[in-house]
Amino acid sequence: MKQFFDFFPVLLFFIAYTMSKDFMLATKVLMGASLVQIAGYWVWKRKVEKLHLVTFAIVIVMGGLTLFLDDPIFVVWKPSIVNWTLASVLLVSLVFGKNLVRKAALAFLKQAPHLSLDLPENKWAPICVTWILYFVALGVINLYVYFQFGEDFWVTFKLVGFTVINLVFFVAQFLYLSRYIEEVEPENKQESQS
Repeated sequence: MKQFFDFFPVLLFFIAYTMSKDFMLATKVLMGASLVQIAGYWVWKRKVEKLHLVTFAIVIVMGGLTLFLDDPIFVVWKPSIVNWTLASVLLVSLVFGKNLVRKAALAFLKQAPHLSLDLPENKWAPICVTWILYFVALGVINLYVYFQFGEDFWVTFKLVGFTVINLVFFVAQFLYLSRYIEEVEPENKQESQS
């Protein structure tokens, strides 16, 4: 369900643009969908994720500039700014020894208490650097596609292309980490055997 909330604004932007070929209308839909995303997530979880808030702020600023100046370039820049912001946050976390990729992976794994991640400490920094480079590359790819192939192709690529790229990257990360994931017996089962 969370993936739907993350994907919701981009999907509605794509649908609005595809049906109308009107970038300004699609921008309004994107801004409205981002607001609905925040409100919906609040109703569902009684909290709002920081990433949603940062993305929402960037959508409002860049979408507002797009509408005010009647120029789509500001919304086109939005994915690059979001990705480069994520890369910057990860870089700062790595420099200050707080490796947010490690923290996120371990928090995600807590959802499966029967699994344990036994990744050597010296492997976490390279994984974080991989994520930083990934987000930098996404930002570059976003602008390259727009300027090389035009608006229509960019809108489709934003939905389909980035979905495929994300899927490949996340599967590759999972396959790499899966070598270090082990199944553990529940504590109460161990206690009953002793």
